[in-house]
Amino acid sequence: MNKAAEHEHRPPVMVETVNGPVAPEELGLTDAHTHVWIEPLDGVSPGSPQLFDREAIAVELNDYRLSGGGALVDCQPGGCGRDGRVLRILSSASGVHIVACTGFHLKKYYPPDFWLYRHAANADDVAKWFVQEICDGLIESNDQPQPVRAGFIKASCEATLAATSLGLLDAAAMAAIQTGVAIQVHTEKGADAEKIAARFQRLGLSLNKLILCHLDKRPDATLHQELAEAGVILEYDTFYREKYDPDNTVWPLLEKMVGLGLGAKIAIGTDMAESAMWSLLGGGPGQTAYTGQILARLRRIGIDENNIQQLMGKNIAFVLAAKTDKK
Repeated sequence: MNKAAEHEHRPPVMVETVNGPVAPEELGLTDAHTHVWIEPLDGVSPGSPQLFDREAIAVELNDYRLSGGGALVDCQPGGCGRDGRVLRILSSASGVHIVACTGFHLKKYYPPDFWLYRHAANADDVAKWFVQEICDGLIESNDQPQPVRAGFIKASCEATLAATSLGLLDAAAMAAIQTGVAIQVHTEKGADAEKIAARFQRLGLSLNKLILCHLDKRPDATLHQELAEAGVILEYDTFYREKYDPDNTVWPLLEKMVGLGLGAKIAIGTDMAESAMWSLLGGGPGQTAYTGQILARLRRIGIDENNIQQLMGKNIAFVLAAKTDKK
């Protein structure tokens, strides 16, 4: 087969949304890390986030689209409140692309004795589960004519890497390597970020497919530069959280990283897991603040449009893109 014919038969590189594959350049402005739907569960840690007012959420997603938003990356994995069927309904109704995930969150967000943590030592079996949700569909959607497929893997680290279920991290790496999808890793305020990256690299994952979340809660510019230069995508999301003093932490950090030429390695999210952050649920900044506050401020401080497009959509879209023949 000549090179031209071979290129024609290569599967396209797409982002798997809840309504099917979408070309990364078609997502538009994309919130790189948020939560759209979290069903209440018995037995989880008190105060665990809940988002289940479908009508209010639908209104805000529509407002998000009207304000210029194109897509949301939902970081709630199965077993702790995810429902891919609802995500599909909300996406279809609002016109906002939503990317769902497989994987695992912190143990406190699950009912006692949840099977994933009971089988955490068996990385092979857990990896098969993640692959199944990526290739065949999320378990709760398997009764649908077209099941909702996961577009990436969520992994979560506790306060230290040593306190984390390493078997689950290994399973995430195995599944990501097999399918070509990216891994978003919850870090506890950026703790052990360098150790997490090193572990995934030892497991064989390309750091270009690794997204470390909440890194702006640890605004060490030297560390961020080292991780970005190694290939890691850094996700920042404290823009609305006054307790983290964003004016003196994330905003100067963001400007410095862009000034270093590393804007292509940063993805901006909002992490709106708490209902108080939604305007109709708790009076918070709401979905339209992504463009109304963050985008507006990026322009006001002089970030050029190319970097803005990367920070607010292109970077996360292209790291999430994978070949459509995941099997």
